[in-house]
Order: sequence, then C-alpha cells, then structure tokens
Amino acid sequence: MDTKPVKKYSAPALEKGLDILELLSKNSTAYSTSTIAEILGRSNAEIYRMILVLEQRGYIEKSEDIDGYQVTRKLLQLGTENEPIKDILEFARPIMRELAEKTSMSCHIAVESQEQIVVISRVETPSVMSYSVRVGYRRPILFSASGRILFAFQNADKKESMLKRLKKHHLEDEIKSFVNDCKKVSKQGFFKGDSAYVQGVTDISYPIIDNDHAVATLTIPFIQRIPETTTVDEVIEDLKLAANELSKALTYGIVKKL
Repeated sequence: MDTKPVKKYSAPALEKGLDILELLSKNSTAYSTSTIAEILGRSNAEIYRMILVLEQRGYIEKSEDIDGYQVTRKLLQLGTENEPIKDILEFARPIMRELAEKTSMSCHIAVESQEQIVVISRVETPSVMSYSVRVGYRRPILFSASGRILFAFQNADKKESMLKRLKKHHLEDEIKSFVNDCKKVSKQGFFKGDSAYVQGVTDISYPIIDNDHAVATLTIPFIQRIPETTTVDEVIEDLKLAANELSKALTYGIVKKL
C-alpha cells in the first residue's frame, strides 16, 4: 500500500473531494455512494455532499449501466489544456487520421499517470469494423503495451522512480516479469503482443520520443480481418513512420512544425 507523507496542512473538505476523484479515476467500475464511503472510511452523509458538488461541477456523473458514479473527461480536459500538451495533440491529430485511413485500424496516444497509463487521444478508422479504446481509458502500466514502452524508453533514474511506485501496487514476481519484457522491447524498438484484455487483438505500440526518452506512446490494437486487408508487418511499418514523425517534431515539449 502507498505510504502517505506527513501532512503540514489540512483541508478536510478538499481532501475528501480529491479522495473521491482519485478512487474513481483508478477504477473503470462505477461505485455507489455507500461503496465509496466504505472504501474511504467515511460516512455516507459526508461523501454524499462531496458527490453532489463534484457532480454539479461536472467532474463525475452517474453511470448509465449501473447504480454508481464515474469520472467524466473534465479532469483529462484540464490536463490537456496545458499549452504544450494541447499543441502536441493538435499536431498529432492529422498524422493519426492518416495512419487510421492507411491501416484501416484505430490508433491512440497514451501517457503515464501514476502507476497506470491513460489514453489522451484516439482516432477511429473509417472502416466499418474496428476495435478501439476510449479517451480516458486506464490500465496498469505493468499489464499494458503502452506501459512497457513508457518504461523501456527511459533513463536509469526515471526507471528507478517508476519501479518504486510500481512496487507499492504489484508483486515482486510481476515486476520482475515486466522488467524482463521491457528489456526485449528496448532492443526491438517497439512492442507487439497479444492483448492482455481482449482475445483476437494484437497490441502494437511505438514510443513518442522527446529529446531522449518516451513521453507518450502511439498504439494500434490490430485485428485481422477476413479477408485480410493489411498485414501486421505493414501496420508495424506504418505505425513506426507515424511515431517517428511525431518524435521528430518534439523538443522539450514544444512542437516544431516540420
């Protein structure tokens, strides 16, 4: 479990609101008010007031499928409105659209978010059939294609920092297997492997490099159609070219127009 730092100041209401947002952000499952209260060790009454305010401000919403709440895209929107990130996403959009049209596959960009990866941009293919993940999609770094890329293409200090964080959430054997996989990814230059979550999908992921390290990943969830319209090797090459184009345009978070 995480070890919490010693608090110098206290803002109970703010802390309760942040606890709710952090809990819902880490889970794709919608939680009811009583479940949130139980997990956070709070009373239903104090959690209920916080939820009403967060819902009014647009940070959480009621799930359409089950009785519970989930986070909206507003938090993600706040993060991507930072000017350098906004510029990168705007620059990437036409490149991603061209990639999706050429490969007939969807593609997405993901970044590191604590011990997880989060998808911050997605482009659908114009094809009538595809597989894609939504913006805001989260998965543990340890069990995702993007996570392997984001770890493999870092310097030693950054890797050590990531490992310290991951050790708070995963078993030693899981981390050892992950690190060994990342060594192979580093040598190969990209990741290709069966999806850990969906049968019949092959995840292919390349790093988006800024200076000398990966700041994001460009990924295609490859599905083989019948009859086959494009091979996995062709998709790998097209994805590589797109990721390289994005990497060449980046210098310390600033986009250079090529």
